[in-house]
Amino acid sequence: MVITTRDVVRHSKTYFDLAETEKIAIKRGNRFVHMIVTESPETEFISDNKLKDFFEIPEKYRCNPFDYCASGDVYFADKRNIELLDIAIGQAKKGETERKNRKFFFAI
Repeated sequence: MVITTRDVVRHSKTYFDLAETEKIAIKRGNRFVHMIVTESPETEFISDNKLKDFFEIPEKYRCNPFDYCASGDVYFADKRNIELLDIAIGQAKKGETERKNRKFFFAI
């Protein structure tokens, strides 16, 4: 269900209760704010697209992206990307900043 910010102001209790059982998105300009009910403020929201992207990574290369990035960006869920970043960081520390045939396995 998509509602407006005006709807939230006028009927906040209704939409907070509804968020317990339904997906609620509040349209604010050209963007959306999702109402998500959790037991803890530390609970992370993971979109359906992120899950789909995560499962497109071959299983043997998957890792927990939250170990490397607070946002859980799926780019960091591929061990091959982490290895390439480690190499690039090592080269940068040595002053070797030229890009040579560097490729990434998961495009941002």
